[in-house]
Amino acid sequence: MSAEAKDQATSPPPSKQAIRYISWVALALMTTSSVASLRPSPTMAVYGLASIFLYLVPAVVFLLPTALVSAELASGWNGGVYNWVSQGLSKPMGFLAVWCQFAMTIFYYPSLLGFVASTLAYVINPDLASSGLWTAIVIMVCYWAGVWVSSRGTSGVAGLASGGLIIGTLVPGALLVILGIAFLGQGNESAAPMTAGHLLPAWAGLSSLVLIVNNFLSYSGMEMNAVHVSSLRKPGKEFPRAMFLAMGLVLLIFILPALAISWIVPAEELSLTAGVMQAFDAVFAAFDSQWLTPILGVMLVAASLGGMLTWLAGPSRGLLLISRTEGYLPPYLQKLNKHGVQQNILVVQGLVTTVIALAYAFIPDVSSVYWIFSVITTQVYLIMYLLMFVAAVRLRRNQPDHPRGYRAPMLTGLCGVGFAASLAALLIGFVPSSQFGGGSVGIYLAIVAGGALGLGLLVPYLFYRFRKPSWKTGRARGGGAGMRTAEKLVYALVVVALLILGGVAVASYHGQKETEQAYAKAEQLQTALSTAGLRVPYKDSIVRVLGDDGGAVCHDPENALRRGTLYGMITNGAAGPGQRPVLVDNKLLQGQLLIMKVYCPQYVDAFQDVIDDLKDA
Repeated sequence: MSAEAKDQATSPPPSKQAIRYISWVALALMTTSSVASLRPSPTMAVYGLASIFLYLVPAVVFLLPTALVSAELASGWNGGVYNWVSQGLSKPMGFLAVWCQFAMTIFYYPSLLGFVASTLAYVINPDLASSGLWTAIVIMVCYWAGVWVSSRGTSGVAGLASGGLIIGTLVPGALLVILGIAFLGQGNESAAPMTAGHLLPAWAGLSSLVLIVNNFLSYSGMEMNAVHVSSLRKPGKEFPRAMFLAMGLVLLIFILPALAISWIVPAEELSLTAGVMQAFDAVFAAFDSQWLTPILGVMLVAASLGGMLTWLAGPSRGLLLISRTEGYLPPYLQKLNKHGVQQNILVVQGLVTTVIALAYAFIPDVSSVYWIFSVITTQVYLIMYLLMFVAAVRLRRNQPDHPRGYRAPMLTGLCGVGFAASLAALLIGFVPSSQFGGGSVGIYLAIVAGGALGLGLLVPYLFYRFRKPSWKTGRARGGGAGMRTAEKLVYALVVVALLILGGVAVASYHGQKETEQAYAKAEQLQTALSTAGLRVPYKDSIVRVLGDDGGAVCHDPENALRRGTLYGMITNGAAGPGQRPVLVDNKLLQGQLLIMKVYCPQYVDAFQDVIDDLKDA
């Protein structure tokens, strides 16, 4: 059988009546929304100018190989990673690859939607941020709403994901950069040094190495939307364009907003327990525009939900395609709804996500366990990348004449660099993170290794071992037509919901009050920071951000969910499922501890215990 015949045998046949085409720009925006957002900006702003280095090095050794290699593979073979690895290695390896891509999302959704819950709480009623019930409700409502939207077909997902990226990432990101430039243009000194001596991050031993290597995963997911390549009119030409546009947007979104925040907000004022919104609030405080904070919060929620939709639609689709043709999953999981969407897979995944979400929201100190499992899922994901790079080399060697719309330059070298970067990230995953605290290294290694082997290898092996000939149900068909009215209704409901939410947020939000007590405490904090040898922010900046009660920093910092937020901030620079915990330099927490000593001393002992529990380099 020829290569093209094999390709056709493993890919759903195109049908002009069934396929709803999307533009390559929409696919680029989908890819960008699945990889990048503003969530890690405050975390990386702590490193100031060095954040450029922390993003560019991983971009060269991981983003570039992943983008170029997947562009070539998608321009020649439909179906995404399952078909690439099936053609390059074997069909069982193809199933393993797409399973690893699918499995790593299990612990992604609770983290992402937990961020949505805390963001909404911050702009509506901060007390809700400490409520497990609120967090659980938001996670479940948002996830199941996403399942419903995804079940309507790819074109609906593309529209909402693209809209979420523009509204929730590109617009607020551009606003942050403009404000940062305006701040410097007014003659203000940058809060973070912008000299050549600060281009490289300060070496803090093992923690620096862990951060740099783990940042490779910031760009994970670039290949994921290749499963939708058959929805493009000219896949060979349009998918590479989409990848190059997405690559540029991802770099801009990661680097520029983080720099802008570092110009305005001193690292000592970036509270790791208050999370992302406090950092943005501090930026707007410099311009007396804190009323923009709740609006930005709603926009960030839109971006997060758009990114969730792309991950719901992508990996599960690839798992479906190979399972229907090769019979790797039971027929129940292969069933399609009337729009040709793998609804049953999404529902089963949703049940698991719901259980995890409930545990994350209600069980005290579960967040440390949660982050260990997030390491396991990223380890599993890296197996997929190792297989993809090997398959790409074999396909170039064994099928050199197979039609490709794009040929990556120096493919073997690119795959070698990408493979080495993936392997390095896999190995560094066995270094215990700060969230693991003072636990036994041996136990950590056993959990991570056993979990990765079980979830990444044992589960797909069991599906493969016990498959039956009757499980082969045929090719997956495309989404049906006649969905325009339903899509317009979904879009209208989303717009109305965002407008209402924005109005409620603005009406409910209250900035910090500038009082004599606030200025007195600001002077105390300046003295404490100076004595500790840390950078001292301007008094007005401290007053706007912390008021007279410490603001978000002092809002129930010992709460279990606050600890979960802290753990969520001690991560690499990833915004998607590649988010992974790292080793923290405890100097980053000194500023927050000093704030508490001045504004809310009743919490100092409890927060000191939290810091002591963290494992540092």
